[in-house]
Amino acid sequence: MHTGQAIILLVLGILYPTWERLLPGDRRFYTSSEFGSYLYDAGNVTYLLNSIVRVGQKLVLSDRGIATLVQEIGEKYEKVKEIITIREISCEVNKIHILGLAYVSDNGRVIKRESYEPIDWDPIIPDSVDAILYHAVCEPAQLF
Repeated sequence: MHTGQAIILLVLGILYPTWERLLPGDRRFYTSSEFGSYLYDAGNVTYLLNSIVRVGQKLVLSDRGIATLVQEIGEKYEKVKEIITIREISCEVNKIHILGLAYVSDNGRVIKRESYEPIDWDPIIPDSVDAILYHAVCEPAQLF
C-alpha cells in the first residue's frame, strides 16, 4: 500500500465515526435519484487552497440502488445500506474526484473501504448529482 492510500484510509477511518456522531442538521439532503438519497456533511466542508473543496457525501441506497450495486459488483454488497464518499471538488475548473469511500451495512458495519491513487480529476456533468453538490459547496465558497 502506498503512503497516499494509507493516509486516505486513515482519513476514512476517522471520518466515518465522526460522521455518525454529527447532529442531523449537519447532514444536508441535496438530491435523490432512483439509486437513493444524497446528503453531504455541511458541518465539515473544508475549503483548501486553489479553490478546492473537500466534502463528505453519503448515499442512502434505495432498493433499486442496492440491487444495482449487487448486480454490478457482487452479492457481498447485498447488505450495504449506505455509501460514504470523500470527494474533492475544484470549484475553479468545475472538476471532481473521489479520494475514497466506505460501503456501510444497515447495522453500521463497514463492509469495505476503498481509496484511490493516482487521483484523476473528472469533469462535472451538467444537471448531474455531482453538479448539484458542486453548487451546494462551491457557491458558498465564493463568498469568502
